Amino acid sequence: MRCNPPLTLNIKNNEMNEKVIIKKIQQGSREALGMLWKSHSTNVLNLAFRMLKNRDEAEDVLMDIFVSVPGKIKNFRGESALSTWLFRLTVNECLMRLRSKKRHAELEEGHVELLVTSAIGSKHEEQIDYDPELLEFGLSKLSAETRSMLWLKDAEDLSIKDLSEIYDMPEGTIKARLSRARTVVKNYLQENLNYA
Repeated sequence: MRCNPPLTLNIKNNEMNEKVIIKKIQQGSREALGMLWKSHSTNVLNLAFRMLKNRDEAEDVLMDIFVSVPGKIKNFRGESALSTWLFRLTVNECLMRLRSKKRHAELEEGHVELLVTSAIGSKHEEQIDYDPELLEFGLSKLSAETRSMLWLKDAEDLSIKDLSEIYDMPEGTIKARLSRARTVVKNYLQENLNYA
């Protein structure tokens, strides 16, 4: 009896391995789905939490995404990275939940510095004495979709191309929305903070 070796895949760094894991999931492999979970569940959970600002809801989204993967992966065309596809599923699920509840997310305090720097530029980083609540109010001026876009670009370091695939928008639109978002937050902070 021939034994198949265990799957050892590094999804983020190897396109060939990504194709193998997709094929295995399509064939019903729980092991492959488990490896996908190991590689991507933290990022999916983080994105869901940043959009929903509720740990329980973010965990629900995480579970819903991974429960739906075996059925939805049949529609995955492989034109983007598997991680990009998972981010898109996550964004869509979170936006659906936000729309249905008409809620607005708040900023997680642990990432305030990153978003302040993104909003007003690193040259001011040392000079700012900001109030995290004030930044939350500034970010609340943005839609949940735009906040998630800003997070994925600045904290997750996704490319404009990846964001274009996730949000199904032209790259120029993504760039314009990010620029406007930074301007909105920067203007809000400038109106409410004293910094040079």
